[in-house]
Amino acid sequence: MDGQLKVTIVGAGLAGLLAARVLRENHDVTIVEKFDGGHEVGAAINLGPNGVKIAQELGFDKSRCRAIVCGMARTLDRDGNILTEENMGFLQEQYGADWLFQHRADLWNEFLRLATCPSEALNIQGRPAQVLWGIAVTSVNAQTGDVFLDNGEKLESDLVIGADGIKSLVRPLVVAEDDFRTARPSGSSAFRFTISKEKLEQEGLELRVMDSTREATLDIYLSADGTNRSVIMYPCRDFETLNVGCITPDTILQSPTSESWSAEGSCEDLLRCFSPFTAPILDVLRHGENIKVWQLRDQDPLPTYIRDRVVIIGDAAHAMTPHQGQGCNQAIEDAEGFRIFNTPGVNRASVPSLLKDFDRVRRPRASRIQTITRQAHKKPTPEEIWRHRHYCYTYAGIVESLRQLNNGDDLSSDPQ
Repeated sequence: MDGQLKVTIVGAGLAGLLAARVLRENHDVTIVEKFDGGHEVGAAINLGPNGVKIAQELGFDKSRCRAIVCGMARTLDRDGNILTEENMGFLQEQYGADWLFQHRADLWNEFLRLATCPSEALNIQGRPAQVLWGIAVTSVNAQTGDVFLDNGEKLESDLVIGADGIKSLVRPLVVAEDDFRTARPSGSSAFRFTISKEKLEQEGLELRVMDSTREATLDIYLSADGTNRSVIMYPCRDFETLNVGCITPDTILQSPTSESWSAEGSCEDLLRCFSPFTAPILDVLRHGENIKVWQLRDQDPLPTYIRDRVVIIGDAAHAMTPHQGQGCNQAIEDAEGFRIFNTPGVNRASVPSLLKDFDRVRRPRASRIQTITRQAHKKPTPEEIWRHRHYCYTYAGIVESLRQLNNGDDLSSDPQ
């Protein structure tokens, strides 16, 4: 078709798959993934209204993910006393979408469907993206767009998208060596695991968050003792699975952790780190299944996301800790940004200019959310957790944001 670009996406994670969904409508999209098939395993993930609204516009089906709408958010102290409690029923009306809980693997499968299913199923034009599984990228030429693979092949590309995570091979091509900032240890680690509803019932553990007759609730237990420990619980998979995340300083963990979020964790370490918490919480923790521990990574905002024909997105561009729940949402916003490549007149020559527009919008916003997240990590109080919710949940999309910027509007304002 006229104006069709050859697009190569490095990485078939959540960011790369949704970017493919956007671009497949008008362009020839190839995704290169070094793993053989799906590798999104482990615990759940929540999507804020800013991410959900975009995903739904792209054909996201929450029922396929067995996603649950968040109806209540509570913060509690380590003894279980409620500090704040807020009904989330207003989110749909104010922000145009709900806040959803789903298992990470289920979300990945849905994004894979959006990238690769027949176009007729989504009522769109174009061809499904092609995924090259089990093949690694060895190098990329930013000027020409050539992508070289470990099987000896070369992919000629007009646009190259680095969606290859915190250990990105593409990022050093974009950021000059003297400015290069990689994701580094944040000083905290997170235990992540799930427990089946059946297991909870067998052990006689009755939890409010697993009561499907009530609104779905996210509970955040804060240590409030200066150590910044926290325990987060919420349901997923139609209330059949409890998701648990426990954040602790590395100084308390005192065990080597891996850069990979799927490193093995132990129940003994988990219970030791959270021993000051109330007995009902510890009862839940000791029944964790397949516990993983993730060394949380933090990255300084980058001076650019683009170079010539190359752009980085997702964790490759703006890794952040989970303290605002915005990591995946920002990846979704990145993917939406490629809508400007679906406008009339796009060709190979226009790619560098379009990437400059992408960078004008995406980098300042994601960088600010990195800074907000860092503040919440350092001071995880109820006030700090929710202080910037309006800014996080409010995003007009790439086209409207560019219009506002061209009109001289300030997109950094954060009305309270």
